[in-house]
Amino acid sequence: MASGSFESPRVRKDMEDRFSCPICLSPQLRMVSGLCQHRVCASCLYEDDSGTLSLTCCPVCQEEGCFPKTRPIIPEDSVLAQRRLGVVSCPNDGCQEEMWEWELRNHQRVCAYVVIIVLDSPSPPPAPARPRVTVQAPERPRRRQQPMVRTTRTASRRVALARQQRTHGTPGRLTPGRRVAAARRTPARRTAAAPPKTPVRRSKRTAWRL
Repeated sequence: MASGSFESPRVRKDMEDRFSCPICLSPQLRMVSGLCQHRVCASCLYEDDSGTLSLTCCPVCQEEGCFPKTRPIIPEDSVLAQRRLGVVSCPNDGCQEEMWEWELRNHQRVCAYVVIIVLDSPSPPPAPARPRVTVQAPERPRRRQQPMVRTTRTASRRVALARQQRTHGTPGRLTPGRRVAAARRTPARRTAAAPPKTPVRRSKRTAWRL
């Protein structure tokens, strides 16, 4: 049956009433047909461990002896017929639920065996490291320290140097020859002109006394 024919709610209701198990009210792929023409799923009709019949009469018409006493082998044609009616099983690994085709989408939302695939977002490539530029300051020339010479001057030498500086204006010790050369280079000091002397008139008396 095409899936497009299940879109009508009336058709869906008719399929659920006719082909669902009367005990669990769910569609199953492995259904067992009784002599009374009623269909019951094998999981509700037989025990899981022993496979013996758990019901003595048909759950629909209450007729006894309609179903086999042991679990029969369900032929593949019966399973294929149920699939054509619209019965599907959950595709998730480990889930054994069977439902109608139009119920599969809602079941996938709440299925405990659904596989969630998380795609890791690719991490961005690391940024290239920036080269470190080291700027070296130019070296400053070091000043050459001149040795300090400490001279010891006596009191007499200090007096002589002071006189020499006042006289010639040249520091240091001068020899006689250097003194003459320094005197030649040093211009003569100009002295202020003396005011003219007023002549003194002498009287005759004063001149006689003299």
